[in-house]
Amino acid sequence: MHVLIINPPWPGKGYGTRSQNRIIKHRSDKFLQFPIFLAYSSAQLKQAGCKVSYIDSVISDMDIAQTTARVKSLDPDIIFMETTTPSIEADYISLSQIKKGTSAKIIVGGPHATYFHKDVLKECMAIDIVIRHEFDTKIAQVVSNIDNLKDVNGITYRDNGKIIDNGDGDFFVDLDKVPFPDRKTISWEWYLEAWYSRKPFMNFMTSRGCPYHCSFCLWPQSMYGHKQRFRSIDNVISEIKELIKLYKVKELNIDDGTFTTNKKRVIEFCKRLRKDKINIIWTCNGRVDTLDDEMLYEMKLSGCKMIRVGVESGSQEVLDKIRKGLTLKQIENGVKLIKKHKIQVLGGFMFGFPYDTKKTVEETIKFAIKLSPDQVQFSINMCYPGTSLYEHAISNNILLAKSFKEFDMTYGPVVKTLDMEREDLKHILAKAYKKFYFRPKFIFQTLMNMKDIDEIKRALRSLKSLVKTIQLHK
Repeated sequence: MHVLIINPPWPGKGYGTRSQNRIIKHRSDKFLQFPIFLAYSSAQLKQAGCKVSYIDSVISDMDIAQTTARVKSLDPDIIFMETTTPSIEADYISLSQIKKGTSAKIIVGGPHATYFHKDVLKECMAIDIVIRHEFDTKIAQVVSNIDNLKDVNGITYRDNGKIIDNGDGDFFVDLDKVPFPDRKTISWEWYLEAWYSRKPFMNFMTSRGCPYHCSFCLWPQSMYGHKQRFRSIDNVISEIKELIKLYKVKELNIDDGTFTTNKKRVIEFCKRLRKDKINIIWTCNGRVDTLDDEMLYEMKLSGCKMIRVGVESGSQEVLDKIRKGLTLKQIENGVKLIKKHKIQVLGGFMFGFPYDTKKTVEETIKFAIKLSPDQVQFSINMCYPGTSLYEHAISNNILLAKSFKEFDMTYGPVVKTLDMEREDLKHILAKAYKKFYFRPKFIFQTLMNMKDIDEIKRALRSLKSLVKTIQLHK
């Protein structure tokens, strides 16, 4: 069986980020995340005896005509793509066009297809099967039973004109049994984060699921659940050693939803890196109320370069309503603690929650400046389908978006706020980035962090990316 994994074109401003993104958007440059769940899918399909090919039309700057021609030349039996809410209208067009030139069955996965699993089959006749939630651990079973799907859980599919719902299915528990991502077919060289310092740079994951219940967060609610499932440290270290052996990797990004939930495990990981003389730098997602001096000391000693923390808002009232479970004081103390251990901080902030006002927006910008993390990510809340915040927007009739393409962050907010019009926040990202980054204090802070040539290059690259981002959101 020949399976083609595809990331088709996504027209719009900038470059569309489908796979591996919790905040799905069009961005200004080609720093796109490595699609690790597609790479996991490829590895598991190969383990099941399938031939696997891959097309990324966004990275390769291929339009739909070029993409369709490429698909025809490969002549696959099955095509799989990961869909998202802001890209779904473009996805339908691409898949319908591709279907005309092939006899392949088309399977889709992703958060949008999970939430609207019956609707996508009704709205796009090119789609044959939807894999719901975590698709990579199910795809091999689906492909192996492609002609008899009645006993395959976790899918919705088309059968003789009828739409059959087989239920949600279970999450795969023993992650040590999942083969490492296929970084050859899903070429790792194509993907980078804008903040990397050294190459080769790669993404990997040590767990799935997130135990927290932030109302806006897409992945735990629609993709991999709230129960955190951990790989063993032995398994994690084995993958890192393989990446060093095969690709000479020098920097890693741990893309777990929250890496720092289990202090004992984090310290064990750090000590294993040192014991096995693994000399790399690495970054992770953390949460300020899980950090302490002992953990941060071990993280710094083992090469941790940066911790990304979700701040979201500078308003305590907004934080409470989005169920962040943190106080402003906890966030402030947590950022100070990370800096104390000479680890960089990337702070994530969001605007356009239903509970936002002109005052809370200004409070968020001021709080970002007060915290002064080494880097920031400003976003507009998109309340994606599959989140409780989306359900809130629907039940309270405050959804502004008239089509799903408006969820790509270039159209402004998608829900009503308490005292602002949509136009008031349309350019908020450009405003926030300029206010935060173009401060003498921040420029001095950045210069003080430039300890080597890698950090100088990173800062210059980040500046170039920042200018493009501001231009995109003007």
